[in-house]
Amino acid sequence: MESVLSKYEDQITIFTDYLEEYPDTDELVWILGKQHLLKTGGTGPSSDAGWGCMLRCGQMMLAQALICRHLGRDWSWEKQKEQPKEYQRILQCFLDRKDCCYSIHQMAQMGVGEGKSIGEWFGPNTVAQVLKKLALFDEWNSLAVYVSMDNTVVIEDIKKMCRVLPLSADTAGDRPPDSLTASNQSDELIFLDPHTTQTFVDTEENGTVNDQTFHCLQSPQRMNILNLDPSVALGFFCKEEKDFDNWCSLVQKEILKENLRMFELVQKHPSHWPPFVPPAKPEVTTTGAEFIDSTEQLEEFDLEEDFEILSV
Repeated sequence: MESVLSKYEDQITIFTDYLEEYPDTDELVWILGKQHLLKTGGTGPSSDAGWGCMLRCGQMMLAQALICRHLGRDWSWEKQKEQPKEYQRILQCFLDRKDCCYSIHQMAQMGVGEGKSIGEWFGPNTVAQVLKKLALFDEWNSLAVYVSMDNTVVIEDIKKMCRVLPLSADTAGDRPPDSLTASNQSDELIFLDPHTTQTFVDTEENGTVNDQTFHCLQSPQRMNILNLDPSVALGFFCKEEKDFDNWCSLVQKEILKENLRMFELVQKHPSHWPPFVPPAKPEVTTTGAEFIDSTEQLEEFDLEEDFEILSV
C-alpha cells in the first residue's frame, strides 16, 4: 500500500509542475454554471496567526474606548442577552472584512505607510499610529486620537485636536476614576492573552454578529509588573474636556510623583519640537477602505517614526 501511495504522490508532484496560476484578467470565468471574477479572490494572508497579536490588542483597546463612548464605562456584556444597537454597530467596525473601518485588513494596509509589510508583526507604536490615521475616516465615532512624542503628553496639543461634540440625551455619562493609587505591595497586572486564534465571524442575516469569540473565552491571567516588556503603549479615553482635565490632575498627583515615570505631562508644546499640526483626513471622494486600497495613496500621510515608545 505504501508503495502505491508513493507512486501516486510522485505523479501528483510531476503534474503540479504543469499547473499555472490564474491569469491577471478582468474577464469572467465559468465555474459550475456560475460566472466569477478572478480578481475578487484575493491573494493576501488567510490568517493572522504569528503576526496579528499586536493588531488585535490595538483593536481591543479601541473597542473598549468605543464602549465607553457609546455605552458608558459601567456597561458590561452578558452572554446570550440582547445587546444595544450601539454595541452591534461597534462590532461591525472590527469584523474581519476589508470594508470595516478598524478591520485587521485596514490596519495591515495602513501599516504599509509606517514601513510594515502586510503580514509583518507590528510594535505598539505602529499600532497607535495606524489607529490614529484610521480614525480620520471614522465619522460615526468622531474620535481625536493623540499619540505622544518622546514619551511626553502635551495638554495644549490635545485640546487643539479636539472639538466640541453634542451629546445625545440617552448617552451614558462617563468619567475617569477618582483615584489611580495602586497597592505598593503587589502592583501586579491582570492581562488577556491575544494569541488564541479564532475562526472568521461575519454578519448574520438579521444584521447581528455572533459575538462569542469577541469576548474572553479563557480566564484573565496575572503577571508581575517587572516582567512587563518595556515597549508598551498606554491608552486612555476621555469623553469630554472635563474628563481630560480630571485625568491630568490625577496623573500629576499620583503618577508623576514617582521616580521612574512611564511618561511626562506638560502644559505647553515644547519650543524645540516641530510645530504641532492636528491630523486631517485627506481630500478624497472614496471611503476609507477604498482610499487605502492602494499603497501609492498612502504617501499623503507623513511617516512618524520618532513617535512614542513608552518605556518603564
